[in-house]
Amino acid sequence: MVAWASLGISFLFRPLGAIVAGHIGDKYGRKITLVLTLFGMGAATTLIGLLPTYEQIGIAAPIILICLRILQGFSAGGEWGGAA
Repeated sequence: MVAWASLGISFLFRPLGAIVAGHIGDKYGRKITLVLTLFGMGAATTLIGLLPTYEQIGIAAPIILICLRILQGFSAGGEWGGAA
């Protein structure tokens, strides 16, 4: 159940990412906003792949994982408007 929750949390932050990225896109341009959101998605995905296990760093591992999933959801929401 917790695994599904960590997956689903990124979907909760997509609308927030779209709102923030839309505002930044209107103010500074869609191209730079798309680049920033793509970089955020790539960085979060890479860091998830490099994340140490629970046995290595303890309770920090799932907390970091959830934070990175939030960044992925935020970036995915921002990418949608710029890419479309």
